[in-house]
Amino acid sequence: MKYLSLKWITFSICYLLVVGVLAAYLSLPKIPDGRDFIKIATKYDVEIIRDTLGIPHIYGNQDVDTAFGLGYAQSEDDFLTLQSVLLATRGTLAAELGYKAAKTDFVVQFMGVWDTVNANYDEQVAGKIKRIAQAYADGVNLYCAENPSEVSRYFLPVTAKDIIAGFTFKTPMFYGFDQVLGDLVNPDLPHELAKTDAAMTWQPSESLPIGSQGIAIAPSRSEDGLTHLLVNSHQPLKGPVAWYEARLHSEEGWNMVGSTFPGAPVIIHGHNEKLGWSNTVNKPDLVDIYKLTINPDNENQYLLDGEWREFKSKQANMLVKLLGPIRWTFTKEIKISQHGPVMETEHGMYAMRWAGMNNVKTLESMFATNKAKNQQQFEAALKLNAMPSINFVYADKEGNIAHYYNAMFPDRIEGWQWDKILPGDRSELIWKGYRDFSFMPKTVNPKSGLVYNANNPPWNATDGNDDAKSNDYPQSMGIETFVTNRALQIESRLSTHKKISQELLKDVKYDLAYHPESNQIKYLKKWFEYETGFGFSEIEMQALYSLRHWNFSTHKTNTQAALGILTIAPVQKVRGDNVKMETMTKAFKDAVSLLGKHHGTYNVAYGEIYRLIQGDKNLAISGGPDILRAVYGKEFNEAGQIENIAGDGFMMFVSWDKDGLVSSEASHQYGSATLDESSPHYNDQMEMFVDQKERTVLFDRSELEKNVERRYRPGL
Repeated sequence: MKYLSLKWITFSICYLLVVGVLAAYLSLPKIPDGRDFIKIATKYDVEIIRDTLGIPHIYGNQDVDTAFGLGYAQSEDDFLTLQSVLLATRGTLAAELGYKAAKTDFVVQFMGVWDTVNANYDEQVAGKIKRIAQAYADGVNLYCAENPSEVSRYFLPVTAKDIIAGFTFKTPMFYGFDQVLGDLVNPDLPHELAKTDAAMTWQPSESLPIGSQGIAIAPSRSEDGLTHLLVNSHQPLKGPVAWYEARLHSEEGWNMVGSTFPGAPVIIHGHNEKLGWSNTVNKPDLVDIYKLTINPDNENQYLLDGEWREFKSKQANMLVKLLGPIRWTFTKEIKISQHGPVMETEHGMYAMRWAGMNNVKTLESMFATNKAKNQQQFEAALKLNAMPSINFVYADKEGNIAHYYNAMFPDRIEGWQWDKILPGDRSELIWKGYRDFSFMPKTVNPKSGLVYNANNPPWNATDGNDDAKSNDYPQSMGIETFVTNRALQIESRLSTHKKISQELLKDVKYDLAYHPESNQIKYLKKWFEYETGFGFSEIEMQALYSLRHWNFSTHKTNTQAALGILTIAPVQKVRGDNVKMETMTKAFKDAVSLLGKHHGTYNVAYGEIYRLIQGDKNLAISGGPDILRAVYGKEFNEAGQIENIAGDGFMMFVSWDKDGLVSSEASHQYGSATLDESSPHYNDQMEMFVDQKERTVLFDRSELEKNVERRYRPGL
């Protein structure tokens, strides 16, 4: 028998690889014919006007026309982000990005996002909402037809169901559902959930910062007798939950300006001619974990009310890009109990139940807030009880102000620690519905004439005595208790003023200091008492002396701020929960070392380190973590700078005059075209942003017409 030559073997292997790659390529999905999308687009009647900053002002005949225009405009400015969001929603992100995205695809299937949408879409999603969602999708599809080279093979067509599913998937992440999943798979967690970083998240990078604030001032409290509103939500500056500014108008009464996220066919926060609101993240306990008892003789059975029950099951299929056109489908069984889906871990099997599961009505609620013309209609939108969480700070032309601690509160029985792991063998712990609007903590038209929220509890919503009272709400609602530095600063800065001017409101919003009673500073003072400097180097002793004289400001000229921020970073990371003094000492030593390495001294101006960077612009910025001027960074880059990646982004100051006419000013961290480096609007608002200045919002059409860069009618 003759042995095959090495040459022949090599040839054969190469031949098989080529054939395999070719077969894989031929098996890839085909991009649909764009002519169909172009034909569909002709039914919409919309004009997009770009102002001199490139911001889209979308004027449609009907609401669906406006939604179509928003889908198209947002695709023009940020298509790659929009595409990744919708691929993630479908659970097909790994087919495009590879194995690193497989966890996101698994979470989508674990949550049963598409099971929920397919089961409830026909009966529970209102016809009007279906048409709005489809119109937005049609706008995205038209852009894809015109720019096929940018489009993933796994993307088209975008449908109304994709848009609805996006809310089912994303909204639980805002109250930390992804973090709980990450905690649950932690092998060191047999007894209770820890506060660890999220291990499974729909975002490609890291969890959202703890931030956002809104302030509303009634005419009785304002110096000029007007109603004022601050809209200031903190988000990552780029990516799937970065703010996108737009002006929406239709002849059917949709008349909003503000910002939204990729994949959302509505304004999420901003104002219309009658009213406006700001959103802030709230994080009540909205996820329940049940430890299941498994039948030792049958692993497909769990104990409930003294009986062994059979798991239902489904198969999660994750299509993963491996190399070039080659994809492979990985499968994993997901067991489902009466509580919800089950996570199998090293320390047992746990069922999960969360606020918003099986919910497909979030878009309906958000569209209703957009169309609301008075407080009663706005509250009616909240009464739909379809937004899993998020605070609303509200104001309107009539002078009404309010704070709503909005959430889908599970209707749990009392007597249990719902924030701990629960026994899975008692059906009475499997809640079936939610508490209605009357249970929502709220502060409406307080005598003080002021409401605010900066991710603080609802019992600290005004500087008066008519907040919601904690004793009126049961423990089972799981309302958080932590008070942020920003909340302390708002109340301390405003409570001493009988009347609040617009200038004071802006000064407070751009406040750069930590409150002496904030968790960060209390820990720093505690560390000062603990740390004698024994074992410190001479440079570290000098740095310690300097830090002891820090005035807690984060102004860009402050020479102790960088050292201070880096030293209290462990406190900021865990919100001050049991931080060891030794941990702060290490953070301090590391800070001294890093500052010395990059800048030659620990005593460096804060603005030399903390920077806003986009394209060819690299600007010093004031502010910091949990500062009212919110700036969040991560690590030193090669230049010894920390890039601002989250916090303050799009924000608005809104006012209604004595005749009820609205006006507003806004600021944006970069520009309207965040991803297009060739656009003049890639970074044209940066200087204004770091200088803490705002521009007039062109809400009135006549003012817009004086500031037109271009106008066009997509689809026509």
